[in-house]
Amino acid sequence: MKKILVIVVDIDDDLGRAGISTPIIGREKVLEAATRFALYDPEDSDANALFAAIKLLDEMRLKGYEAEVAVVAGSQRGGVDAVLEARRQVEQLINMYHPDGLVLVTDGSEDEALIPAISSLAPIIAVKRVVVKQHRGVEETYMLFAKYIQKALTEPRFARLFLGVPGVVLVVFSALALLGMLRQAILVGLLIAGLAMMVRGFDLEDRLMQALTETPVTIVAYSTAAITAIIALVLIVSQIHSEEQLTPQLLASLIRNVTSLLGFSATIAILGHAASKFVSGKLGLYREIVALAIVIVAAVLLDTVSSALEKMETMSVSEFIRALAASGFSLYAIGSIIAVAVTWRAAKAFERFIAQTSSHETDRKE
Repeated sequence: MKKILVIVVDIDDDLGRAGISTPIIGREKVLEAATRFALYDPEDSDANALFAAIKLLDEMRLKGYEAEVAVVAGSQRGGVDAVLEARRQVEQLINMYHPDGLVLVTDGSEDEALIPAISSLAPIIAVKRVVVKQHRGVEETYMLFAKYIQKALTEPRFARLFLGVPGVVLVVFSALALLGMLRQAILVGLLIAGLAMMVRGFDLEDRLMQALTETPVTIVAYSTAAITAIIALVLIVSQIHSEEQLTPQLLASLIRNVTSLLGFSATIAILGHAASKFVSGKLGLYREIVALAIVIVAAVLLDTVSSALEKMETMSVSEFIRALAASGFSLYAIGSIIAVAVTWRAAKAFERFIAQTSSHETDRKE
């Protein structure tokens, strides 16, 4: 009979707020933790997930399966840290129980972010999502809405988004409005909100913090890249406002100037990250090599677009298409795709060669 491990996932570590440490394994210990957490916060859906896992365990045992129940938690910081911590606890449970398969019990899609991280540790047989039944009355809706507001105000990772970013927007908007710059205030407010959405949407906050803590090289490289990108943005705004009419020649000049600055910014960031990995003793640099190739082909394509714009007399789509065709843009685009593909294959082959060489050297030393 195969051994099955039923795991409750609490990715945001609500159990930690109740003083319950994880991982937990065993029906009695999980039942004790479920009772304790239900008394601490009876309205949290994680309590339902704990009891649902125990019920599922009992059903599987009645059907003759050799099963056990366990609980893992992530981090209240959320993001990558939470997934890594939960994965570490799952790996600890697998080494302890040696199951043939896992059944995950979650209370929402946020907990299911753990699935790709643990799929290589053991087969995931099934995922059971616990949906709490609610009355659809107006009072219950208001209560649920109030609880989400309280969560947004008290938990740091939500408060930064729902309080921190609007607070910055309001302060900047009010300061510029007092100076009589209402139009600029609206644009700056939208810019801050858009940047915050990009950072949160692409999970740039955790990636940036992880990169900055690698070595001092990344701090210098990323700071230089950020300053250069800001200069490029200021250049775009100032050059557009300084001209009364946007001509093809002006647009071509603007693209060339911005391309050189942004290309330099991206190159500095990539080389800084590569240097950081090299200093740390990591030999896998194929991603950085491919990224540099992409920056180069992007600069070439944008220069071709600029050349096409310089040949135009008026700003029209049809004339722009004809100018692109005359400049050989399609050939450059096909060549860029082939160049990136060849670079990727060559970089992967070089990385495998370096890894095999270092492995042979290690074997000889031993």
